[in-house]
Amino acid sequence: MLGRPARSNLPSRGLWRIVDDRIIAVDRSYAGPTTVLVPSEDVLTLTVDLPFPTRAQRLANLAYALEDAVGEPLATLHFALGMEVAPRRHIAGVVRHARMQSWIALLAEAELEASILLPDALTLPMPSPGAWVVKAEADRALVRTDNGAGFALPLSAIDAAWTAAGKPRLQTVGDPLPEALADGVEHEAALLGSMGETVAVLPPLDLRQGPWAATRSGGPSVARTLALVAGIGVLAHIGILGIDTLLLHSMAEKKEAETRTLLQSVAPQIAAEDDLIAAAGRVLPSAGGGVRPFTRLLAQTSGALPGAGAVAFNSAVYAPGSLDLGVAVSDAATLDRAVAALNASGLTATGAPAAVDATQATNGLNATIQITPGGAG
Repeated sequence: MLGRPARSNLPSRGLWRIVDDRIIAVDRSYAGPTTVLVPSEDVLTLTVDLPFPTRAQRLANLAYALEDAVGEPLATLHFALGMEVAPRRHIAGVVRHARMQSWIALLAEAELEASILLPDALTLPMPSPGAWVVKAEADRALVRTDNGAGFALPLSAIDAAWTAAGKPRLQTVGDPLPEALADGVEHEAALLGSMGETVAVLPPLDLRQGPWAATRSGGPSVARTLALVAGIGVLAHIGILGIDTLLLHSMAEKKEAETRTLLQSVAPQIAAEDDLIAAAGRVLPSAGGGVRPFTRLLAQTSGALPGAGAVAFNSAVYAPGSLDLGVAVSDAATLDRAVAALNASGLTATGAPAAVDATQATNGLNATIQITPGGAG
């Protein structure tokens, strides 16, 4: 096709952005999964309570739970389920199917078909309770609210939106806000600047779900499959995006039912009623030397951490022999118990409140946990 860049000029990895119906590079060295940011003006992002025991049931009922929040026929809209910010309360996104179709076409043209689609407002850090994180860029403002949702609007409209919301405290990144908001800006908000560093993270919301799910290539061996399942167990064990959003480039999206089927296909001795996490942990050692240190450390971490919901996972950065977790816990005592459990399991772990925000946020106390294999640290 004339005018289309050569594939070698379009690396599949990195952080990209859709602006005016074209894709531009933001950070080609981005360490996280390949991600394309989409304008938050085109996505209704909010939180929703889904009191159902399984993720499959939450997905099935998501559109009906949000019916009153949207003003269009449900058939014209795509609904995506994101991270869990409180027990059975999730971030969710709503976007027109027509818009998704245009974005997918752009991804195909840029040879980024397998990338994550993330509303750009959700790149902002979570604020403390009763606050907004606001990023001003040119004539546009991005906002992240204390329930985990986010939105974008013209900078000229931010004063009215802030007033209508009861003038929450403002924690700012980016350009200065209009003078009318000066009284709401927290001086200590400059600490949020460290959140701008590139890290390997799981997105709070990936719009590539359902009919718009990405197809990611690869035919894993039995050992690799078991390692993948063990990784799923870690994420399910610490209660985040559900078990369909997986860590780093060695993993791919799976629904809970698909994961169980996958595990049983390579380990028929697993019964249908078995706990998925415990079953993966039992089967993993049989994979022998094919399991990489990264996945082995994930599996050990999964077995040691407190039950699902006690520790919410925000980010992970892996280096050989070390796993750094960004987490949210209900309080400092829970953090201490998690670290103690990891150390008691034979791992070496340390934990501390995160320097960025050590206050009680909606989804708990933000903290970091560094984990190394026993005797390594």
